[in-house]
Amino acid sequence: MPETFDLIAIGSGSGGSVGAHWAAEHGKKVAIVEMEALGGDCPNFACIPTKALLHAAGVYATVKDAAQYGTKVKEVELDYKAVKGWKDRVVANTGAEHGLQVFKSEKIKVIKGEAKFLSPHEIQVGQDTYRAHKFLIASGSKVMIPPIPGLPECDFLTYRQAVDLDHLPSSIFILGSGAVGCEFAQVFSTFGSKVFLADLLPRVLAREDHEVGEFIEALFQNRGITVLTNTAVAEIKGKGKEKQVHYTADGVQHTVTVEEVLVATGKIPATDLDLEKAGVSYDKHGIKVNGYLQTTAPHIYAAGDVVGPYLFTHTAAYQSHLAAHNAFSYLKQKADYSVIPRSVFTDPEVASVGLTEEEAKQKGIRVKKGIASIAVLGRANTENTFDGFVKVLTDAQEKILGASIVAPRAGELIHEFVLALKLKAKAADIAGTIHAYPTYSEAVKIACSSLEWAK
Repeated sequence: MPETFDLIAIGSGSGGSVGAHWAAEHGKKVAIVEMEALGGDCPNFACIPTKALLHAAGVYATVKDAAQYGTKVKEVELDYKAVKGWKDRVVANTGAEHGLQVFKSEKIKVIKGEAKFLSPHEIQVGQDTYRAHKFLIASGSKVMIPPIPGLPECDFLTYRQAVDLDHLPSSIFILGSGAVGCEFAQVFSTFGSKVFLADLLPRVLAREDHEVGEFIEALFQNRGITVLTNTAVAEIKGKGKEKQVHYTADGVQHTVTVEEVLVATGKIPATDLDLEKAGVSYDKHGIKVNGYLQTTAPHIYAAGDVVGPYLFTHTAAYQSHLAAHNAFSYLKQKADYSVIPRSVFTDPEVASVGLTEEEAKQKGIRVKKGIASIAVLGRANTENTFDGFVKVLTDAQEKILGASIVAPRAGELIHEFVLALKLKAKAADIAGTIHAYPTYSEAVKIACSSLEWAK
């Protein structure tokens, strides 16, 4: 007979591991299946290694510019193999590579391999069959490869290969100007690569507030990045260090030769688990779940990128905890996505929460907005960092609906607005709160004190 568990989690990223740990802590017999590196994408290939590279790039830029602060460096030399070494040490320090010991300490069985459903209560991994009363599917997502002629033959990069390069490409053409594309544009351009950032959409970071996208695009262009919006890539020829990218921008055809092509055009859910045999419904958007993260098979739950609607590690962790709780509790809780922060780690950082101005208008909401430039801040003056702003949106009663920040440490600053949205606070609540001087958070206070009707 197959070994039987109370819960089998498919995927060891935050979408699977959080729920597995919760179940084990509550006395359940748990197994977790992983076909690649334990810990999933974020600590091994995505969030953590990219932020390590971004930090290294920031240090490089600071050292090159150190003379204005009174530190003279005679010669600045880039050792990209050492940059990769730093990234590798950061990944090792996440503890993901020690995940096996952690799971074993909690008596969670780790099963290495690809899971396929045989029936609603059975999966096959390799030659072995396992049975469970409950399942948590957290199989994640994979890179969406656009159907561009010549792309499959050109030895293109995805984020996985890009974080593992042991040399700096002299030039790179990045397909997609969302968070991933912009972060890699930041990394490679800072180190000295010639960067082309292309997108079909009319602006970079198109899902963010229009003022955010326009601001980052202008900054990138001023720093030498060639930003190509409203651009369609028609064909890519060649491989190795000679790749010709043929594209059309604003109706005009162009060709550029680059060393590398990076695909950052989004992700699609990883649903190749023979879900039909388990009675689990899915489509191109992912596995279908109800508000409790329960699939069409009542004993099977799903969380993370394979479900959406947000492909963030923090939402996957939230869903995973909720799914495990609902799988074993009579008092089930519905998922609440009303307050989800999002961050892009460019320089300066971008962070936002709630509605953008465009989304508010689409909902027919007449909004007030307040905008504060960080250039007026004492802290900005002390650090010679003047690029950025805080934007807050409210309804007619000045209850906060959303906010966007472009500033150093915006990913931390945004959480004042996250809490305000959660508590349904008004702009006056923030405006009337004392903020420490000199800090970037003062721009939050100023923005909330400067509301005007949006045109």
